Amino acid sequence: MPVYHLSESVQPASRARSSGDVRVPRLRNVRHRMALSQEELADKSGVARSTIIKLEAGHDAWPSTVRKLAAALGVKPADLQ
Repeated sequence: MPVYHLSESVQPASRARSSGDVRVPRLRNVRHRMALSQEELADKSGVARSTIIKLEAGHDAWPSTVRKLAAALGVKPADLQ
């Protein structure tokens, strides 16, 4: 059986989606508007670059991760949804 290593801020695929999970479909657009690379956003927010890649691909995020990203981008969490 394969072993998967997930960043702690991305929901495991086997876990059922809960009402607290968040999708951030505007993350890439806001990041581009701020002229930040994924690496720069990772450094600024404390969120792993691999997590940012997964979130921009449509994975669900923990609310705390969304708050970190929003703070680093200078926007409200709702602006990323």
